[in-house]
Amino acid sequence: MGYRERFASALYGAGALGAVMNVRRHLPVPGTLSVVTYHHIAEDTPGYKYDPGVADATPAQFRRQMELVAKYCTPVGIDEVVRALDGAPLPKNPILITFDDGYKSCRETALPILKSLGIPAVFFIATGFVNDRTLYWWERIALVLSSATKPSAAFTYPIPLELAAAHPGTLRTLTSLVKDTHGLDLERFLGELAKGFGVDWDPELERTHSNELVMTWDDVRALARAGMDIESHSRQHRVLQTLDPASLAEDLLASKREVEAQIGKPVRAIAYPVGRKISHLPAVRHAVAAAGYKLGFTNMSGATRIWPGAMGRVMKIDPFDMRRVSTEREMSDAMFFTQIALPELAYIQAPPRS
Repeated sequence: MGYRERFASALYGAGALGAVMNVRRHLPVPGTLSVVTYHHIAEDTPGYKYDPGVADATPAQFRRQMELVAKYCTPVGIDEVVRALDGAPLPKNPILITFDDGYKSCRETALPILKSLGIPAVFFIATGFVNDRTLYWWERIALVLSSATKPSAAFTYPIPLELAAAHPGTLRTLTSLVKDTHGLDLERFLGELAKGFGVDWDPELERTHSNELVMTWDDVRALARAGMDIESHSRQHRVLQTLDPASLAEDLLASKREVEAQIGKPVRAIAYPVGRKISHLPAVRHAVAAAGYKLGFTNMSGATRIWPGAMGRVMKIDPFDMRRVSTEREMSDAMFFTQIALPELAYIQAPPRS
């Protein structure tokens, strides 16, 4: 157990975290907006064939976390955040619960828990996978490695590599290549990966896996009917910084239009794939704004402090640099609560694969 976990457990056991949240309700401080990132809610089962690092919580763990949220926080949606950036006050202890990607567990597992506790959430959808019934590229990599019929393989694209399918670092090496390679031909890369490890792959097989993991538009509309916000997570889940200007503009706009066509409401926000900040990249930031987004969410740890009224015009924040805190199944309830009550102690994990 690391020092953050030990400190969080001590604070949690002493009741200090609840006291901090209760004191905040009476202090004239700016709205400290906590934003929590989830992807997939699933049990930790032996022999899991997909990417084991994507699930952020078990169903029981997620319920406990949401019970803490319901007890101590005021859950908000995108409307309240947009209004706050225009000067309206946020409620005390505001929190935004978010889900990236569009996993089927969002509807099947998370939604019933959220509804039972009266908590709204935001679901950022990578629309290409929903539309085309294709599998997330990181899940496809994980599936190829878990299904490999050849123990090792050599590759030349995009760089020369020799990899062992069962090596614990191979999955991260391959996902990092997708994240960091500018102009990557993703289908070529994935096709050569399957061939190299001796795995048969075709569109019908991919559709089968997609139907197991990825929501349909009916699922997404069910979330919207339940009062959840549906926003953009790009179309193909490519790191924005790795796309050429034309591909970037097309991806950002297509995702926004596809969500709007399906739910009949405007899309205001985007969660950046992989969550890297863009505030220092004027061309990428301009492309996000030009596509019509008002908010952009990173996976940089911490909270965003939004001052209301006149102070907000002086103490401005960048609406395209909204911070979030991450979760993982190994995280204790005490550490989850600490991230919300004391965001300066937010748990910083390895960069998420999605």
